[in-house]
Amino acid sequence: MLFAAAPLLAGVRNLSVGETARLLDFYVVLPGMLLLIPVFLPEQDKAIRDLIRARYTSMGSIYLVRIFLNVAVMAALTGVFLLGLERGGCDFPFGNYFMASLAGMVFLGGFGAAAFALSDNPVIGYMASLGYYLFSFGAGAKYLGNWYLFSLVSGSYKEKVYLAVTGVALLAAAIVIRVQKTR
Repeated sequence: MLFAAAPLLAGVRNLSVGETARLLDFYVVLPGMLLLIPVFLPEQDKAIRDLIRARYTSMGSIYLVRIFLNVAVMAALTGVFLLGLERGGCDFPFGNYFMASLAGMVFLGGFGAAAFALSDNPVIGYMASLGYYLFSFGAGAKYLGNWYLFSLVSGSYKEKVYLAVTGVALLAAAIVIRVQKTR
């Protein structure tokens, strides 16, 4: 739904490389929060948690499957969105921008999922990710360094590697924390 609203919020035709980077950095990273933070939400209900625990499948593998499926959905939506931008005459390196967008999504989602796992409260997960997103606007590269969320605008991909690795590490830590808490 966020991708479908992009033409209403920002132009998506004949964008330059910089304008496309701005659109991806500021807008396309947001679905990562929406899809990855609620991965642990079903087990908040004790009845569901007990039902899942009664199965032979471990909680960690259930979380992994949910995360992989959500990342696949994010990748598919991002790919379709970028193809739409390409068809609209936008000029950008498809592969680099695809991976950069996915890195930002995984980082924001992993950041929020880790906050949710630590606090047992999904609202705190959403607020943590949103807070980081807003801090990136205000602080910029000055304070965040290699973890600056909007580095694509300046043409740098190095920070996206840090974001991707950190996002995966945060998701792994969140899984470990949740598995320990549901035992």
